[in-house]
Amino acid sequence: MSIFPKRTVQGQTVTIHWNFNTSKLTDFHVLPWVRIGVRDPKGNVTMLFEEHVLGLPHEPEEPKAEKPKLKYLNKNLPLLLLADYLSGKHKKEKLIEMLENIQSGRHYYFTFHVPENAPLGKYELISEIHVNGELRLSKTAADDFFFVEKVSCRWPEQSDNGKKALLINQSPEKTPVKIVHCNSGEEGKITTSVQVFELEGGEEKEIPLVSPLNFLLYNEERQVIPLQEHSSDFFVRNQQVFTLTKTGGETYLIKKEKDEAYQLDKGYKTLWQKADGFLQQETLEKEEKVLLEEMLAEDLIHSLSFEK
Repeated sequence: MSIFPKRTVQGQTVTIHWNFNTSKLTDFHVLPWVRIGVRDPKGNVTMLFEEHVLGLPHEPEEPKAEKPKLKYLNKNLPLLLLADYLSGKHKKEKLIEMLENIQSGRHYYFTFHVPENAPLGKYELISEIHVNGELRLSKTAADDFFFVEKVSCRWPEQSDNGKKALLINQSPEKTPVKIVHCNSGEEGKITTSVQVFELEGGEEKEIPLVSPLNFLLYNEERQVIPLQEHSSDFFVRNQQVFTLTKTGGETYLIKKEKDEAYQLDKGYKTLWQKADGFLQQETLEKEEKVLLEEMLAEDLIHSLSFEK
């Protein structure tokens, strides 16, 4: 079985792949009772599939056939599935067998929605094939699991050593995290320094904030948390608005869906250039805040709130 992604958060959906292979059947059929489900960290089970699955024997080989005969319908498999066969415990030595089974197998896909209030931690897959009173389990049972993660931060009292953020792993399982420290360079360029490490289950860890802007990334870098105490929303230019700058220096904003343009005078132009996604309201002058409200109302600038 394969799971995508292996790490997720509350409120998201996980896709589970199961391959039913009957290439070894020669002169008999099977009709097993199959159960596919998910067991959460508290032991609660959600069943995704409980049905009989028919497996028919394969046509005998023709030894004198000049051209190989088509036996299977084409299987359009995601590249993620192939990548999964290359990773995980006890899989590399079985790679050839698994790759051969991809085309001959029958592929099933199930989705599991993780509730907003779902328990954090390790979720295990249930894969049962019942045949003639015998129970057969998944060959990939050692890797049939995924994690639901959550990392948050608090702000401890600041010391003479500078500002810090307190990272809290709310999951009982280890959680990989990445800290990115951002510094402004010349001509608007940004340089970064990175820390990558694991938080133990339930661990709290203080991180020095060594740059003006710092971010925490986790859940395979899909979840982003600004490490800024009392930070407001960020503001970013509407990425669907086209910018036209003429040789005389005039700047126009053009909305793709409308036959109209906005000409920006100096104050609006400066604010437009500042709204790079890192702009925060507390860094603006009083006059700029008034212009910001106007540009928000015209849908030229968007307010962006990262998870906190």
